[in-house]
Amino acid sequence: MKLRSAVLILAIAAAISLLSGKFLTANLEPSLAGKASQVAIVTGGSRGIGKGIAIGLGEAGATVYVTGRTLGKESRNTGGINFTAQSGTLEETCQAVGKAGGKCIPLAVDSGNDDQIKELFDQVIREQGRVDILINNAFSAVSWLPRTMGQPFWEKGVESWDAVNHVGLRSHYVASVHAAQHMSKAKSGLIVNVGSLGGLSYIFDVSYGIGKAAMDRMANDMAVELATENVTMVSLWPGLVKTENVQDGALAGGSERRGVAPGSPAFDFEPLLQSPLAETPLFVGRTVAAFARDRRKMDVTGKVLLPAIMAAGYGIVDERGVRSPPMISMKFGIAYLLRSFLQNLQLWRVPDELWVQHPPPSASLRFLWNTLPDLCLPSAVAKLAADSPNL
Repeated sequence: MKLRSAVLILAIAAAISLLSGKFLTANLEPSLAGKASQVAIVTGGSRGIGKGIAIGLGEAGATVYVTGRTLGKESRNTGGINFTAQSGTLEETCQAVGKAGGKCIPLAVDSGNDDQIKELFDQVIREQGRVDILINNAFSAVSWLPRTMGQPFWEKGVESWDAVNHVGLRSHYVASVHAAQHMSKAKSGLIVNVGSLGGLSYIFDVSYGIGKAAMDRMANDMAVELATENVTMVSLWPGLVKTENVQDGALAGGSERRGVAPGSPAFDFEPLLQSPLAETPLFVGRTVAAFARDRRKMDVTGKVLLPAIMAAGYGIVDERGVRSPPMISMKFGIAYLLRSFLQNLQLWRVPDELWVQHPPPSASLRFLWNTLPDLCLPSAVAKLAADSPNL
């Protein structure tokens, strides 16, 4: 009965598509190259979502400056789980961007240093004469949060605020100030804050939620003042993204900890990482690159955007050949409930390797994940479900 109901719902959905029509391929410029290649800055681009966005912009023909602390393999970075070394460097990201068709310049920049952020923009302007796109992605607490998850904020101490929000919320504000100074003169530009569902509902800890909510408000309020300058600013909420740290167990920890409501069912993220329910960093990157090419992106300035919803309109698939559904969609929930059934039909597992273009999946798998509509919940319903204090 459960399966029959699910199939009926999806069949009806296929007949009456509920896509909003805000994100359309007809609105896209052919590329970010044009007469003069669009110049993008991606902070925190050594690995993960930042690397994916850099490659996506490169595929679209942009000139990309990627920043971070791990320039090459000789750089020491012990920000992984349990202070282990993290894979990924800026130079490796630039190699991938170049292979994808873009131009890439790696710069060792500490986003926690205001002077270094200013010098970053000064260098880009000296070398390119412009900056068209800023992706605020640098975040120093990617590995700190899993190590402290479950500890109450009063035991973590005041230092947890800076651990989470100095390179993140504050550095995004500083970078946006410099970007806006140049974009406002050019009367053109795009600024993206990489946020998360943590801006709506509790995830990880208190400092994280405050910072992510503030990023959304920053995008909203800066968009108000940037509107007269034809500069778009949005907040981006990727879903469950299969980054290197997540694959290494950053989300492990179970449901028996502080911050999980009593009686909440156990939720194991591991099976999702094998399926299209987990987005890849390149999926997010390709979606951002498409949005940067959208002639009507000012229509949604100041808003919170979900890559999976945008990808449905733009026709984006990841390197595995699939399109991930949004976490607020009925498709996501139904697929999770029916995961054993989908596994038996070989409609669940997709290739694990990131950054590699895989052969197209089967026709049945493409139909399920790429063709059937997602049936997203209205934003008001999502807010209610999250018990949002901002509703």
